[in-house]
Amino acid sequence: MSVLWAALAIVFIICLLNLVLTVAVIRRLREHTELINRGGGHPPGQEEITLPAGARVGEFSAVTGDDRTVTRDDLRPGMLVAFFSPRCPTCEEQKPAFIRYASGLPGGRDQVIAVLLGSPEELGGLREELGGIAQIVIEGDVDGAMAAAFGLRGYPAFCLMGQDGVLQVTGFKVDVLPDSVAL
Repeated sequence: MSVLWAALAIVFIICLLNLVLTVAVIRRLREHTELINRGGGHPPGQEEITLPAGARVGEFSAVTGDDRTVTRDDLRPGMLVAFFSPRCPTCEEQKPAFIRYASGLPGGRDQVIAVLLGSPEELGGLREELGGIAQIVIEGDVDGAMAAAFGLRGYPAFCLMGQDGVLQVTGFKVDVLPDSVAL
């Protein structure tokens, strides 16, 4: 009989240990989910995903999908510049809000630039989806000309331009952008 009690005690201890480990894993997964939802997983304390509002964008030259060259001098007040990657779950979550916001901007797609980060093969669907509302610039990664000029440290990133290439508003969620844009 004592062997049976010993076996039951061992099973009980193993189940209790399993329960404690499961709770720890669930807690850690919640922390990771929270980090991802706060902006593509940038480190805590690093709230700026691009240069901060008030900073001037660096010099750059990029070519849009329409074979138009874009430089810092082409960034007009009220213009929206967004950075997306197809490998980013937060980008996918923010895309519908971005499409709604960009579609409502006066000036149409001439007032919006979407910088897509990744290989041309993986960007096909994203390019099709955003091409009707934005000028598309494709860059390989965060070391591309526009990403470097904007100080991109993660994605998605949304930048509303002010005067003379100065960032008016920046953030990793569309809801940081003002309801209406004065041009």
